[in-house]
Amino acid sequence: MSSEKLTTFFFDSNKIIELRRQVQPYSAKEDLWSWYVLRRISIYITILFKKMNLSPNAVSWLSVLFVLLSGMLMILATPASFILAFISYNIGYLFDCVDGELARLTRKTSKLGYFIDMLIRAATLPVFLSFLVTLLILTNLLTLTILQAIILYVVIVSIIMSLLLPLSYDLTFALSEQTDPVQKIRNKSLLFEFSGFILGLPGFYVLLVICTIVETTTDLVMAPYLIAVFLFFLMVKVVLRAIVTIRTFKNV
Repeated sequence: MSSEKLTTFFFDSNKIIELRRQVQPYSAKEDLWSWYVLRRISIYITILFKKMNLSPNAVSWLSVLFVLLSGMLMILATPASFILAFISYNIGYLFDCVDGELARLTRKTSKLGYFIDMLIRAATLPVFLSFLVTLLILTNLLTLTILQAIILYVVIVSIIMSLLLPLSYDLTFALSEQTDPVQKIRNKSLLFEFSGFILGLPGFYVLLVICTIVETTTDLVMAPYLIAVFLFFLMVKVVLRAIVTIRTFKNV
């Protein structure tokens, strides 16, 4: 994908296209879902929020909230909650796109904004853990009431954030931001890009919606297997990421 390429809708006006050039520069960090789906929508949300005088940081906090909410909805482990989790996660991800666009459009960038952006990344960790709890519930290895599920998730979020809040602060004020070696590998080809999408949260939620629709219209049981496979590949990814990352230190 060229750095000059824009993600557009066929009905975009010239003004919208020009705004896209200003606030949607292509980044190697973009994944397929955000670039081809969310970025097409985000510019319109950015314009709306600018008219509402919302600050980029306020949008960033909303992003953290919706990403975290998707994990809580997963733990409720019902077809309806899975669909709502998909919606909640994508609203959070969409707002993560919007906050940067709004910051560039209004020229309001700050250390606080970078700090909250780090928290958005951190917010995905409780979501990953919610998948394990959801799998245990779906396979009848764990039984929770709605209240117990909510309390458990709040505790999980609190424990993780107790570590990641100070870590995010330290990274915000680090002297330099290193390039992720795994990101370099992913950007080498469309196959790696697509694999990253399928094995990441955006791809998981898309597949979860598909499985949920199939389950509600047939007698097939798919969600537990999807979650189990996703968690397995998550563990594989952690090992591979550790190997690739550690090897980069040989060149430092």
